[in-house]
Amino acid sequence: MSQKAKRTLCVVSILAVILVAVALFSDNIMNAVINKTMGKDLPQLEGEAEVGKWYAIDIDNAVSSDGIKWQGYFRKGSENKVVLYFYGGGFSVNDYTAARSMDIEGGFYNPRLNTGLNVMTYAIREWGIGNSAEDNMFKDWTFIGVPYCNGDFHAGTGEKEYTALDGSTKTIYYNGYTNYRRLMTEIFNYIDHSPDQLLITGSSAGGFGAAILADDAIELFNNPQDVTVHVDSSLLITEDWRDIMVNEWHSPQIFSDVVTTDNITLDSLVALHNKRDNVKILFDCSVRDYNLSMAQSFFDEGSQEDMPLTIGKAEGDRFQQLLKKMVADMQEQIPGCGIYIWDEETQADGHLTVHTATGTKIYFDSKSRNPSIAQWLENAMNGNVESFGLELLDRDY
Repeated sequence: MSQKAKRTLCVVSILAVILVAVALFSDNIMNAVINKTMGKDLPQLEGEAEVGKWYAIDIDNAVSSDGIKWQGYFRKGSENKVVLYFYGGGFSVNDYTAARSMDIEGGFYNPRLNTGLNVMTYAIREWGIGNSAEDNMFKDWTFIGVPYCNGDFHAGTGEKEYTALDGSTKTIYYNGYTNYRRLMTEIFNYIDHSPDQLLITGSSAGGFGAAILADDAIELFNNPQDVTVHVDSSLLITEDWRDIMVNEWHSPQIFSDVVTTDNITLDSLVALHNKRDNVKILFDCSVRDYNLSMAQSFFDEGSQEDMPLTIGKAEGDRFQQLLKKMVADMQEQIPGCGIYIWDEETQADGHLTVHTATGTKIYFDSKSRNPSIAQWLENAMNGNVESFGLELLDRDY
């Protein structure tokens, strides 16, 4: 090799090292910024709760799926009204998914309290349903945030050993329901147990949780007369739901007994309606939800190895048809329910759409949706339950 070539190679190598260093430095800066701003944890609640201030609440013996500490979030309102909000964050339904948390590329569930959940809390407070904007009907309500780190739709009470990818034996703690009940016990030291109005809601896995736990929550709050249950973007179909609840999550029998079909959300909401027909029941979802389309392909194929590397029109079509059936079944079995179907493209290939609304800016967006999801929810809570966007279910994408 000539001296000129050697010098050129040396310069290229140095430039490559510099570029890598800059990239790593940029990532570190970005992570630091996120941690110090959106990812910053809330102050711990000690003593009396200040009205309007957000807090983190440590709960003794509450653990995430990996055994690390779990905590809840809380804002005391000036009104005797409560939003109970269940977070999302994937799922674990067997040993295969348990071994593949979101620490691993393509993983299935959030394994612990971390920056991601704090960022989610930031979004809910700044842009979504928990913000303090003047036009948000919930700005003066008590807000209880139930983080999700157990992969069990907030419905588990057990633990299970599994074989990790490195061959070691580990334990996943399906303690979602246990954590939630312990959080509520602590919260009741600071708020009235009998609110004038109660909204039970959640997005994604949290929407499943809201559907499953709604009746339980209503009883905890001494059966208020004005209750709304709102499920945001929570639809997955498998014949195994009941078995998962019983044998994987060890859910209380009162929850698993009502799951008799392949639709855990529908079964839970129908059971709620049959028991409490005065409860207003609402459901929203984007028409070709990217995340739910991807997750549905896992249940359809049985394992990640059989899933497509990328999803597109076929998976979007599949989900759209499942959603259409879900809406028809809800309208038949829950007369007077409210449905909101919306369209916000996130992937052009197959026209796949955005996942969840209530924790994001989409919640208040009325530019392409009239009314906004926030206005639709407010109208329903005030007694005007309506449905919008159903024509999207028949649109050819």
